[in-house]
Amino acid sequence: MSQQQCACPKCDCAVDSQAIEKNGQKFCSESCAIGHTDGSTGCGHNCSCGK
Repeated sequence: MSQQQCACPKCDCAVDSQAIEKNGQKFCSESCAIGHTDGSTGCGHNCSCGK
């Protein structure tokens, strides 16, 4: 099984079987899954994808 990347546009994280699935896409965190609408600047994996 090949690694997939988080569906968040600015995120470089890989997703695995623990990924959060939303609208047919896979995300590495809840913050990415909701499009950082909670005001978060990252996903918790040393990534600033919410900026």
